[in-house]
Amino acid sequence: MLKEGQTAYLPVSITLPQNWNVAEHWHKKNEYFYYGQIFVSPFVTGMKTTREKDFPEAEYVVADSGGYQFTSDKAPPKVSALDVLRWQENVADVGFTLDIPAYSYKSKVKEYTYYPRKDFEKYMKLSNDNAWSMLEAQENKKFQLWAVCQGANYKDIKEWYDHLTKEHTFPGYTFPMSSTVTRRYTTDGAGDEWLGQLKFAKEVGTNFHFLGRSEPLLVLVYAKLAQKMKKLYTYDTASAAMGLMQGKYTMPFFLSALNFTKTTEPVKLDKDAHPGCSCPVCQKHTVGEIIKTYGLLLLHNVWVRVEWNKLVSGFVRDDDIFDDLVNKMLRLQPTYKKNIERYKQGINNLIYDEPLKTEKVSTFW
Repeated sequence: MLKEGQTAYLPVSITLPQNWNVAEHWHKKNEYFYYGQIFVSPFVTGMKTTREKDFPEAEYVVADSGGYQFTSDKAPPKVSALDVLRWQENVADVGFTLDIPAYSYKSKVKEYTYYPRKDFEKYMKLSNDNAWSMLEAQENKKFQLWAVCQGANYKDIKEWYDHLTKEHTFPGYTFPMSSTVTRRYTTDGAGDEWLGQLKFAKEVGTNFHFLGRSEPLLVLVYAKLAQKMKKLYTYDTASAAMGLMQGKYTMPFFLSALNFTKTTEPVKLDKDAHPGCSCPVCQKHTVGEIIKTYGLLLLHNVWVRVEWNKLVSGFVRDDDIFDDLVNKMLRLQPTYKKNIERYKQGINNLIYDEPLKTEKVSTFW
């Protein structure tokens, strides 16, 4: 079981193709490797799944509520928040309350643009009503129900949380990081509010799950903050499954991807050669076998993510190593390159409580 002071990567369960070999799944003990953590969704695995039948060997199961599916499909699923809760109690250690994201709901504003204020307030109230009703109806006392807070920045997510906790408190909280809750970009070009969101998590001071965003720099910051706060911080990403859907092979320790789709192959590799990766999949199979086999490509991608999480969990024990890695990552990623000093100040304020030196940095929160 995961402990406080840790950060953990939760691979996302996916819709499996017909030729999938179940022996190749990471949460089942097999000839490649075993990783006992999984993130499941009721509209991917189905609401008839159970812990005993479908995930008997998993050590830690987190169940999403399917809020995105409720709001993005043409017709909302004919299930209630209580239906979702009963499924979660039967399958998971931790589940998330049924939220209604304002940014993806039916509105006159194009999907994935900044949510109108009236939508934010309306769906905040509906989502929090769901959260309160689910907590009051909980029957499985070993199961933990964590509440979802939506918000693209510090101000919005705090408003959602303050409204949520008027009625109840929860053992943990979760929110989508800012790449999934879209927003207007700032005029100075930074365009990222994740530091403000993490500042909010630090202030709340309890266990958190971060939905959907997990580039290497953020995972490093998650791990450092979890260690500092002595809380459990988990995160999910569907990036490992991109191998199945888009033919992407994740490069070890860089977390960039080679594209092996039929129409695009920027790097010509010998299909009969073994990749230079040390994972159990790449040691046993050729490039050609991995590319064309659903389970092998997914397992490799999960392994790379798991190893990166192990590495950063060790790196963050030393402040100098952490600071050096942050500086290198800021310079390597185009997203941050133009605003390195701003991000360095924001991270140092978040982790070490160093005062902010410039007015621009304060726009994170």
